[in-house]
Amino acid sequence: MRRRLFCPQGLVVLLLGSFALIEWVPEKTEGPAIDVCGPEAEDAAAAAIDPRLAGLWQRFETLHEGDPVRFYFFHPDGFGIYRYGKVGLTNTHSFDYAGSQGVLDLRFRKSGRGHAAGYRFESDGAHEWLVLAGDPREAGPEVRYFRVGAPGAECAEGLVPGLDGGGVEALAGASQHGPRTGALGGRLWGDEQRHATGGMSFSIYQLQPQAIDGRGVGWHHRGDYDEWTTESLGFRQQGERLALHFPLRHESLATTITLTPGADQVRVLTLAEDPRDFWRPHDYRDMGPGFTDCAESLR
Repeated sequence: MRRRLFCPQGLVVLLLGSFALIEWVPEKTEGPAIDVCGPEAEDAAAAAIDPRLAGLWQRFETLHEGDPVRFYFFHPDGFGIYRYGKVGLTNTHSFDYAGSQGVLDLRFRKSGRGHAAGYRFESDGAHEWLVLAGDPREAGPEVRYFRVGAPGAECAEGLVPGLDGGGVEALAGASQHGPRTGALGGRLWGDEQRHATGGMSFSIYQLQPQAIDGRGVGWHHRGDYDEWTTESLGFRQQGERLALHFPLRHESLATTITLTPGADQVRVLTLAEDPRDFWRPHDYRDMGPGFTDCAESLR
């Protein structure tokens, strides 16, 4: 499968936490590779990606907490995600892809497995449909997905934790000059770990802006840079106490919190009993402003 190489000029910077996501660089592929960055490489790579694929394609209508979630997101630069689960608790697999002339090639980054599926587009007046023959993640000879929102990469913001297109410098600046008050909402609070055996993992609390009584909603993301889970939550902050509720697991917990400046003057949030680290203390750095996206209800 030929995939588009990521040249440094003019490409979207992928962020997970406060660092560049180097794991997103495509691994070596079979067959001849385009090893230059320039107009010839761009033209050759673009020819392998049908621009009509770009965007978010959803299998089920979702309205209530617990409704089934299945969708593909294709970024026009040749990478994407497949997300499955229920509204409120999902798992996400990232992939690289190429697609043209009715054939879609997918290679999932975690497993390295490649899959080929046929594709075509249909329209019934109400929806535009992507029909996959041989969908590697769903049973049946053909599986249909309808387009959500406008075509393109706009929905990428929020689908990947920390992906804002602003670059490392923009996010680092936001985290260092963000609000110094005790409010947690409207921020990303994250912890990343580089493993001696290779790779990295993350745990991120994404908290939306709070109401006047301290209530808010958010999500917890956990995994590595090829697969991660996303779980919705509700929270309420009262001073140095934080109550968290995870609706799909019917789990509630209140914990003491502290906010302190770190060694580099970036705020550190400490949960005395972190429910997503087996109730032990856990530190999370202020990674900058939170985000919203056009598929927020699909988390």
